[in-house]
Amino acid sequence: MSYILDPAWHAERERLENISGLYDPGTTEICTRLGLTAGWRCLDVGAGTGGVVRMLAERVGPEGEVLAVDADTRFLEPLAGGPLTVRTMDVTAEPLPDSRFDLVHARLVLEHLAAPADVVRSMAAAARPGGWVVVEDLDWSTALTVDPPSEVHERVVACCHKVFAGTPYDASFGRRIPRLLRAAGLTDIGIRAVSMPLPADPEKGQPAWEMLVGQLAPRMLAEGLLTQADLDAFHRQWHDGETVGFGPLMVSAWGRRPV
Repeated sequence: MSYILDPAWHAERERLENISGLYDPGTTEICTRLGLTAGWRCLDVGAGTGGVVRMLAERVGPEGEVLAVDADTRFLEPLAGGPLTVRTMDVTAEPLPDSRFDLVHARLVLEHLAAPADVVRSMAAAARPGGWVVVEDLDWSTALTVDPPSEVHERVVACCHKVFAGTPYDASFGRRIPRLLRAAGLTDIGIRAVSMPLPADPEKGQPAWEMLVGQLAPRMLAEGLLTQADLDAFHRQWHDGETVGFGPLMVSAWGRRPV
């Protein structure tokens, strides 16, 4: 798989854990709504630092099963044990276990892939008849929302899109998820979409924006998309204690494999 963000970046774990803090509660709410309970078999595709799989393992208990797969399992391996199994896997090249799971989940994975529909079909096939597939990815349609109005924020977001261009990353992928779930043969489609409020903090800044841009900054500077003065102004904005932005829309959609 090819990701636009470098997994070897010095603050990658911190960036991923910040994302978990923002979105794990919503994922937990959806899984609870779908009936997650003791004894379920669950699969998490692209499990990252393991926030979701820890929740799944706690819910399914010792009689259940949780399989966490990722191309990079360095943050997951210390969690293995009990109901939780960790497997290094490229889901674009290897098939998932067939017809096995009550719940198959992926978050912030498919938007990076050149052929996400293939992975959706693989996830649908991994669900048992009657099992659920949940896919959560971003749609950048709300990313420019900020108050007070900010030219530097608009400039930086526009440069993010320029960096995305020519890569597999799809900044509008979130809106496509329900259609891909239907095309994979799933039924009972549900949708939830949330844009997280991201306020500036004088001490902490706004990690969701600052760490993403920090990862992309060397490329932006090298390609002449932004200056260091632009980046400095962007970081000052998120420490002003006044600015309130909204993150890209997190689109969560789910469907059931027909019995």
